[in-house]
Amino acid sequence: MADSIAGIGFVDERRDIDADFAHLYEIMESRSFRTNSGLAGEQPYYIYDYPPMQELEVAEHIKQLANRLQTMTPKDDGDYAPQVLTLDLYDIALEILEKRGILDRIFKREEKRHKKVSSDVHTDNFLRLLDNILGADANHLPDTIRDHYEQTKSEGGADIVFITGIGKVYPYIRAHTLLNALQGRIDDRPLVLFYPGTFTRSATSGSVMSLFNCLPGDNYYRAQNLREMSVQLEA
Repeated sequence: MADSIAGIGFVDERRDIDADFAHLYEIMESRSFRTNSGLAGEQPYYIYDYPPMQELEVAEHIKQLANRLQTMTPKDDGDYAPQVLTLDLYDIALEILEKRGILDRIFKREEKRHKKVSSDVHTDNFLRLLDNILGADANHLPDTIRDHYEQTKSEGGADIVFITGIGKVYPYIRAHTLLNALQGRIDDRPLVLFYPGTFTRSATSGSVMSLFNCLPGDNYYRAQNLREMSVQLEA
């Protein structure tokens, strides 16, 4: 399972990641964000999309953001520093394969099954194997993410869930199918997907996610784009 997809041409359109994450912090330090205020029953799912070429920079900022939130000084009496649960999908995938006792066999079969490399499960036998275990029709991945979330409740519970690594698990795990599968498993806390690509919302095309800014878009309308959100002032 490669950490990246060879042969994809990235468009280098860099952004000010420092400014982006300063904005994310301002949003997430707000108690209204952490308590899902004003969502009118909508799921508290959010996407932060970023240029794929800045993956390493974003990864470092995610760690800093989680630490900053967990050590922040609350502005209001009765508020608290939130606990952040960060889950890397590549690590979760390896955990599932290891728990099932098939990780070593998967590695041994990779070269043999990769006679034809493709992003299509119908032509790539190794991808088909991973898709059967980790793909949209299997519950192993969303159940494992839910289990990690539930485990934090014994320690007071996570107030925000960060999902990272979606670029490392393409194409056997897709962002829109994962978010759909997590409905009913994590609904009471904000869930933030860090997405190397673009997430656009418009009246004509709806909400479209394009991984790496160059793959065909997937429709997903339930999440909000964090970059486009304004900071909510506390009442």
